[in-house]
Amino acid sequence: MNFKILALSILLIINSAAAVDSINSQPNENLTIVAVIDSHINAEHEYLKGRCIEGKSFLSDESNHEDHGTSIAGAVLKYSDITAGKLMHLKGNIKILPIEINVLDIQSDYGLLMGEAVQYAIDMGADVINMSFSSASPNPYVYEKIRNGLEEGVIFVSAAGNSGYDSYSFPAAYEGVVSVGSVSLNDEGKWTKSLFSNNNDDVDLVIQGEKIMLPSGSSSYIEKTGTSFSAAAVSGILGELINRYQDVNRSYILNSLLDTASFVNEKGCGYGVPDIDKAVNYLNNYQLSGISPVSYSSSENKTFGSPVTSSCITYVSAGRSYMAHVEQNKIIIEGNKSSNKGAALSWNNIEHVYAGSSSIAAIDSYGIPKAAGYNIFNKNILRGWSSIKSLALSSNFTAGLTYINKVITTDYLENTDISSWQDIVQISAGGHHVTALSEDGKVFTAGYNIYGQMDTTGWSDIIYIASGTKNMAGIDKYGKVLVAGDNLYGQCNTDNWSNIVSVDVGDGFIVGLKSNGTVVAKGRNIFNVCNVEDLQNIVYIDASYTYFIAVDGDNNKFIKGRI
Repeated sequence: MNFKILALSILLIINSAAAVDSINSQPNENLTIVAVIDSHINAEHEYLKGRCIEGKSFLSDESNHEDHGTSIAGAVLKYSDITAGKLMHLKGNIKILPIEINVLDIQSDYGLLMGEAVQYAIDMGADVINMSFSSASPNPYVYEKIRNGLEEGVIFVSAAGNSGYDSYSFPAAYEGVVSVGSVSLNDEGKWTKSLFSNNNDDVDLVIQGEKIMLPSGSSSYIEKTGTSFSAAAVSGILGELINRYQDVNRSYILNSLLDTASFVNEKGCGYGVPDIDKAVNYLNNYQLSGISPVSYSSSENKTFGSPVTSSCITYVSAGRSYMAHVEQNKIIIEGNKSSNKGAALSWNNIEHVYAGSSSIAAIDSYGIPKAAGYNIFNKNILRGWSSIKSLALSSNFTAGLTYINKVITTDYLENTDISSWQDIVQISAGGHHVTALSEDGKVFTAGYNIYGQMDTTGWSDIIYIASGTKNMAGIDKYGKVLVAGDNLYGQCNTDNWSNIVSVDVGDGFIVGLKSNGTVVAKGRNIFNVCNVEDLQNIVYIDASYTYFIAVDGDNNKFIKGRI
């Protein structure tokens, strides 16, 4: 065995260097529950004994008692203990809620038992729900229950999958679920993605997933490998931090891991490897200031004082891991073409293109829309759509605006009422909602208001709108910007912005284009996305999750952040 690598592994995974003094060094007496939806968990194993509460079985065949769940629960507790060690305590303070399922049952019961298991975990007060299993296909009923949990502030964690490809697997690829992949240390002591770990653009975090010693069977221990155990490790870290910081919104605790992760420069590694020390520092600073430590507000560039115009620019659409634009009525894609997005390259007579998270869509010269990419909840099924003026892409659905100023959507929002919307001139979409702007400056929203992003009551005289999953923004006729939704990064505090002519929303940040061609940005400054003071003569902006595109009057393209 290479003891140098072993030592580095212990150092990096356990973070044994002393953390800064924590404001919350003592465990909280309130019960913190991590639900483990998995196969049988042996709660009498010495490593688990006394650390599980009574759960429930959702098996259609009670004879199925695989032991995968025992090791998953062990990984949750192991990393809970590691996190507690960072806070000078020997053992974590979370409890495991065992929920027994057989993932194969979803093929025969259409997700009924799986959905009921998720709802049971929510009803039992789970803070974190670990789902270390995967399926190639999404299930609307299961996601309905997950969305119920998201509305309650529950954190969902799932394994990215072990195929080694860039395909999506579920529940990891659902909007709002933390997708976790696997890494290991190479001979140079650097993190590298495990060959088996799925490398799609939906992975959020990666952590050690190879040869982890975990409890198994009635009393034994065994080395386990796979993204299942990586997911459980992240669930354990989250559970313990939630216990120590119970006055902090659970989603903000997740963001502390995302915002401080050690970046791994490989496809399918998301934000990187969690750094517990840095996450604790982050949360301590948040408690003192009430705002994320990575928040940033750009200063105003007043170099140019006159409006900027351009007669010929390329309108580039920003997707999660790719960009798209139209040249001579053909689509050009820069970046990730996987999940069949590359099929759009063969389309003809294209007027407008729209880049989304896992899909791409376009409108041809006849007003007919097309879509390609991953077809979750049938968001690419646009049969019968015609006379389409514009589209808006969500991770869960597609919305269209017709030439008679009516809005239509695909299946995910089929139970929402948008039939009364009249005289619509613009639409935008977030992960769970669609927004429409009428000719008289009114804003309409429909969908699921999980993050308060639909709280636009009182908005009036709006001339432009933009949406993200957690935020919604609008510009009024006076050039002021209004923002609704989550405000961890201060991204809603745009009162001092003026003369804004365009705005867009990323994941935790807002970017605005001023009439003089300069740009302002506020919020989550991950990958320096909000450092915009150098931009000038800009005529167009478009934002995605962790970056935005700016195009100047000479048709030069600039990218802020990281694709």
